[in-house]
Parts: sequence; structure tokens; C-alpha cells
Amino acid sequence: MVGFIDLVKVLFRNYYRSIDLSEVSDLQGREFGFQFFDKEGMARHMGFKNEEELKHFLISNTPSHIYYSTAIYKDPTNQDMDAKGWLGADLVFDIDGDHLPTQSCQGVELMTLECLSDAAEEVNKLLDSLIEDFGLSDSSIKIFFSGHRGFHVHIESSEVRGLSDEERREIVDYLLLRGFDIEHLIRGNVVLIDMKLRGIGGRLASVIHEVDAGLLDSITSRSGRGRVSKYLVRKLNSFNSVISERLSTHIDEVVTMDVHRLIRMPNSLHGKTGLRVVRLTPSDLERGVEYVIDKAIQFRKGSLTLRLIKKLPVRRVLGEDVVGDEGSVIKVPTYIGIYLVMSNWGELVD
Repeated sequence: MVGFIDLVKVLFRNYYRSIDLSEVSDLQGREFGFQFFDKEGMARHMGFKNEEELKHFLISNTPSHIYYSTAIYKDPTNQDMDAKGWLGADLVFDIDGDHLPTQSCQGVELMTLECLSDAAEEVNKLLDSLIEDFGLSDSSIKIFFSGHRGFHVHIESSEVRGLSDEERREIVDYLLLRGFDIEHLIRGNVVLIDMKLRGIGGRLASVIHEVDAGLLDSITSRSGRGRVSKYLVRKLNSFNSVISERLSTHIDEVVTMDVHRLIRMPNSLHGKTGLRVVRLTPSDLERGVEYVIDKAIQFRKGSLTLRLIKKLPVRRVLGEDVVGDEGSVIKVPTYIGIYLVMSNWGELVD
């Protein structure tokens, strides 16, 4: 393993010689944290004056994981959180595949394209809410593949940076549909459930149409013409659980509410996969997760010979067919070899 780690460090170091740091906004005001291949724990409360200083550190120290604060501080290197001088924090969402309740993600041990696709669907749901319900512009939203099983969504605009943790909790509750009551969209003879509407009213109408198209017709036909009957309201209420399951967005709520959070730095390499934390556009997501993985792969040259420590639970790894039982010796592209060894599924054969 020592020889393998030395190899990975060389590959990581060479990557960091030409890393693009343009996605790291407000670099001087952010706290940085690092984990290393040959050390336990995390070194944090670090700061850098400019891109050149940060790049020099990365080349000299070659971390396995790089994090930066969602918050902007007056003094990011101060180890006393209260003395850092909090100036605001980006609004950040973390969608992790292994936390999703879908069939493709349940019990997943190695990243699969199917589970990552489910995570991408959650990102699309989140984008709909942020743009249609909260009125954020798509240009203010940054999407990143996390380098492993999910995605991060960052909003760095001044209109969100001053939000308190409690205000962020309200956003989380809305996205998770906590306390959702369909009757809130029915007021007298006004019904805010219609497929022509943007936002929650339109999405809700789409779900009801799939479950009971006749009920949706009955509801929308009453809008503006008279009070919706108690029978129809009761029938709508019977779908609350289905609606919550279909429309709620599975985000890591702690990440969003924490105004001092450290999160993976854009364009850094993930120490467990060797993949890049790459920025994506909505059209990138539409092209599918194989395209996303392809954008994140760095180490395409060469191959590695591995001995599998245990039988692989999936046939495809990072979009490529890889077959082998416990003890099998296989030859794979370098990027797949790094992923399998760092994830403790294989060991390098000298």
C-alpha cells in the first residue's frame, strides 16, 4: 500500500501543478481544511492570500482531500470560531447518493451509475425549487459533482450570504416538505394547484394527475367558481404521503444549516476516488451521469494491475466493465485502479 500511496501522491501533485482555482471565490476570506495520505485527522483554520500561495501549498503537501469554508471571514485562520469575524456564508446543498431511499442506492457499496442518476434527479428537483419557488436566477447557482456519490449546489450571491442558521432551516423544511398540508394551496374558491402554474402548485398538479387525473380535473374546475367541497379536500389529503415522497428533495439538512461548514473545494481531487470535484451545467446533467463521470476523470493514461480483496458487488465501475472474484488479478485503467484500491476493494500487484 505504501508504494501505491506514493504513486497516487505523484499523480495528485502533478494535477495540482496546473489546477484551476477560478471557481474558488473570495479565496482570502475562506478557511481551508486538509486531510493527507499519511496523516490522521484534519488540518484546518488555514488561510491563503491568493491562488499562487494556495497552489504552492497543494504542490508541496499533496493533500488527499481539500475543503474550504462556505463562510467568509475577516480572519479565517483564527482557531476561535467566534473570533474569525463571520461576514456571511454561501447557501450550500449536499445531495449524497448513499443517503437516498431509492432502490438503486440502498446498501450501495461502490458507486453505481444507477445510484448517481438518482442523485442527479434530486439535483433537478432542487433546481426547480430554487428557481421557480425561491426566485433565484439560474446564473447564481453553481452545480458540482462531489467526486464520489453525489452533488453539491452552491449559491454565493449577497442575497443569501446573510441568512442565519434559523432562516436556512426554514429553507430546509420547505424543501423536505416538513409540515406540508395540501389545504394551504386551497383558499376559499382559489385553488393554487394547476399544471399551468410554476413552482409547487404546478409540480403538485403533475403528481395528482398521475395518481388520479379525474380528481385534478375536479379541483381545477372549481378554481374561481366556488368553494372546493370537503369531500374533494379529504381526498386530496389522502395523497399527502405520496406527494411528500415524490416532491420532497433529499438534501443533507445539516450541511445547509451550518453557517461554518467546510465543503469540498471545487476542482480538488477526491482522496477516495481520484475523481475531480467538477462544475456542471444543467445541460451536463441532462446528458447523463456517464458524461458527468467522464468530465471528472483525470488519470486516463496507463493501467494498473490489482488483486481484488473481495468480489466486486457490481459489474460496472465508473462506467467500465470490471469483473472479478476475491483474489482475482485484473488489469484496469489507472483511474479505476485508484478508485478500487482507495475504496479498499483491491491492492496493487507489484
